Amino acid sequence: MDVAPDTLWLDVVTPEDLLVSEAVDEVTAEGVEGDFGVLHGHINFLTALRPGTLTYRIGESAHRLELPGGIAEVLNNRVTILASSRASTATGAAGS
Repeated sequence: MDVAPDTLWLDVVTPEDLLVSEAVDEVTAEGVEGDFGVLHGHINFLTALRPGTLTYRIGESAHRLELPGGIAEVLNNRVTILASSRASTATGAAGS
């Protein structure tokens, strides 16, 4: 896992598959306590996710996944999403 300065590592895991495992610039998700965004250097935390959209940005390109809910962990510039079941990808990348 090589992460460039000012990026974070994102893993999105379902019971069936590893959907994403790469360095990203930003992650936004829908937590049960409200939406949140994560950039490099974010404080560590753990939260439950409600069903909704996970968006991650690599450079100017934004990518979206529709998640059924799950758990998000932010720890030392690494974001791990454990989705409760299969996620679906949105068609195309937004902003590209």
